[in-house]
Amino acid sequence: MADVVEQSLQVGPRAPGEARQLARDVPLEPDARAKLEVIVSELVTNSVIHGAGGAAELTVRLRCEQERVTGEVCGRGSDFSWVEHEPELGEPGGLGLLIVDELAERWEIRRNGNVCVWFECAGRSAS
Repeated sequence: MADVVEQSLQVGPRAPGEARQLARDVPLEPDARAKLEVIVSELVTNSVIHGAGGAAELTVRLRCEQERVTGEVCGRGSDFSWVEHEPELGEPGGLGLLIVDELAERWEIRRNGNVCVWFECAGRSAS
């Protein structure tokens, strides 16, 4: 049976740290947990920075199966698309989805009234 954690977070500067703590609660081996923490932190940070101005909450869902972790971060925000590109290292920011693209096996942007970014990555359950 899969372990599932879900939490609504207040959009604001504390949200990325709260999301990392949520990722730490998923029973994974240390390397997989570290990867999950980075992915979730990057996606939540993007939601805080780029989300709709009046949005008060975003939702983080994580599901850990025997060999795989899936998750999504959903919140109100404007529609966007992403194309892989060379990073602009001379400018601050702009690397979040490049990091997600590198660490996740698969990921995608979905729109269902909210903007959701889901991801999948390898990760052995510690339980």
